[in-house]
Order: sequence, then C-alpha cells, then structure tokens
Amino acid sequence: MWTAQKNIKLETYFYHPLTPFQWFLIIGLVLTFLIDLIYSIFYCRKLKIKNNPYIHSETIPISIIVCAKNQAQYLEKNLPGLLTQDYPEYEIIVVDNGSVDDTEDVLIRLKNVYPNLRSTQIPIDEKFKHNKKLAITIGVKAAKYNQIIHLNPNGFTNSKTWLSNTIAHAKGKLHNAYSNFEYQKGFFYNFLRYDIIKQTIKLASFTSINKLYAGNAFNMSFLKSDFLANKGYAGNAHFEAGYDHILCMDLAKKSDYTFCTNPDCKITIDTKNHYKTWKIINKHYFKSRKYIPFKRKLLLDLEPITHFLFIVLLILALLKTQLYFSLLAICMVIFFIKGYCFKISIRHLREENLFLSSYVYVLLRPLYKLLFYIQSHIYSKRS
Repeated sequence: MWTAQKNIKLETYFYHPLTPFQWFLIIGLVLTFLIDLIYSIFYCRKLKIKNNPYIHSETIPISIIVCAKNQAQYLEKNLPGLLTQDYPEYEIIVVDNGSVDDTEDVLIRLKNVYPNLRSTQIPIDEKFKHNKKLAITIGVKAAKYNQIIHLNPNGFTNSKTWLSNTIAHAKGKLHNAYSNFEYQKGFFYNFLRYDIIKQTIKLASFTSINKLYAGNAFNMSFLKSDFLANKGYAGNAHFEAGYDHILCMDLAKKSDYTFCTNPDCKITIDTKNHYKTWKIINKHYFKSRKYIPFKRKLLLDLEPITHFLFIVLLILALLKTQLYFSLLAICMVIFFIKGYCFKISIRHLREENLFLSSYVYVLLRPLYKLLFYIQSHIYSKRS
C-alpha cells in the first residue's frame, strides 16, 4: 500500500494533468525559451569567427576628426598616442567647439611637436546655438582626405598599429569598431563595461546581416564623399542626438558597411567621468531610436521582450504547476548555452574577467534599459 501511495505521489509530481492555463504557460515558456536561444546563438556566431590581426599591404591617406569642447585634459593625454601611429600618411583635425578652458594652448603646444596635427575653432556666439553636428561637419569639410575616422577626445589607443589595423578592416566602407572602458576593479564600473559589450555584440551581429541600426562615435569611419552627398546632417541638424546613429543609417544607404570586433582595432574610453559617458551613450541611442526602420526595430526589441516574458512565465509556471524538475532543466539549459555563448564573445574581445559577474549583471540590465526607454519617450514628447 505504501508503494502504491508513493507511485501515486510520484505520478502526481511528474505527470499531473494540466489545465488549459497551465498548458498556456508551458507552451509560452518553451516558445520564449527557443526565441531567446536563437538570439544567443545568432550573437555568438558573429564573434566566434576569428578576426586575426593583420595589416593591409595597401594604405590610403586618412583624416581623423576629433571634436572637443572644454576637454583640454583629454587632448593633452590622448592625442600623442594617435599622432604617433605607424602609418605613412594621415592627419588629425581637432575642432575646438567653443571651448573656454586651455584647449587652444594645448593644441598650440602639440602642433609645435606633431606636424600632422591641424585644428580649427568655432567661436562662442550667444546668438547662435549649435550642437556637435556642426563641429563634425566643419571637420569633414576641412579634411584633406576622403577616408574619415571620427573619434572622441576621451578615446585613446596604446597600440602603434591601431590605425593600420582599422583601415585594413574598414576597406573604404562605412565602418564601426569596438570601444569600451579600460579594465579596473569595481562592481558598478564593470557593469558599465558589460553593458557596452552587450551593445557591441548586438550591433556587430545585426550589421553582419545588413541590418545596421546605430553607430559608434568613439570609433567610426566613413567617406567624405558619402557625407557630402548626404548633405551632412540635413533634416536632423537640430536634433541633439544622432551624430553617429542617424548618420550611419543615412550613409548605409550609399555604401557597404562593416563592424569590426577585433581588439586590435579597439579604442579605449578614458575612465574619468565613466558614468556620465556611459549615460550619454545610452541616452543618445534611445533618443535616436525613432529613426530606426519599423521592421528592424521589431527585430531589435523581440529579444528583450522575449527575455522578459520568459522570466514572467517561468515564475507563473513555478507557482501554478508542479513541473519543478522540467522547469529546472529548461533553466539549466538556457543558463549553460547563454553563458557559453557570452564566454566565447568576451574571449574574442579579450574581456574574460567579466564572465562570472555577467550572471548578476544580466538581471540588472533590463531595469536600466526600461528607465532609458521611458526617459526617451518623455524627451520625445517635450521636443
């Protein structure tokens, strides 16, 4: 009798009949699980391909544009590394966007040492307000060469071959490449690095299937001829954001485009004011989202929506069913596969130190994404 009761309990525990609502939960859980899995494998596929460092045998002259406003300390620290690249012919144009600090003095000192440094200045005019797009436009028009690279003053490289490797991968196309903060200890600080890595993986993957939706102002290359043919920022010059995202979407209509995740092409972002920098990166992206084509936006949003639904359905299934072992098995499978895919990605980017902490960061990331999304809608209505 005891054995019969035990068998009944086991049968109830593992095979109890499901109500229609419970079937809905299980089917929804399996579907969201499969969609989430497909996205993870899709992202992993892009970064699993080895991008070996190489230097192209053919070189073309390059103009690098850096727009600065009250960032003299960054220019003095980061420009020498960019001005001493092992590359035969290139120039750096610094556009002083109405600075009131020591920017002019720093540029004068550097130009006395580095003949390939040029600069231009936008004077302060209280009657004429402008944003960064004007500075970039002036820099592009002042450039001597057709191939343009756009960098920010707080970005730097420690490699003398960064420019050679970047041009080798760009090959005259619209080109974005990896950038992130340098490694240092700190739970919250490394969450910012984790978030940028996730953004990079997503952007690189969608770019690889011709679905470009954003750019990277810290490490972006394009052709001057394409920029001028697009009439610069015509139609959105008044818009605060979009000097990278909207520009890339516009130029992608005129040129092939690539995204390089090779660490040898990486631009490192200075750690000073890291939270402010990270916040601006996200705010500008969400403000520019309205320019992304609708179908492309659906593909972008399907992943986070599916991930959120999976968690909700999992909690409901735990409360409303007794299929604990089956649910545990699903969680273990997705835990392992997503972890494996992310490990491959960060190994490729040489960011392995973020692997274990990523299991905590993945829970925090949807919260701030929702916050930025809400803020972008409030901004849009006010505009």
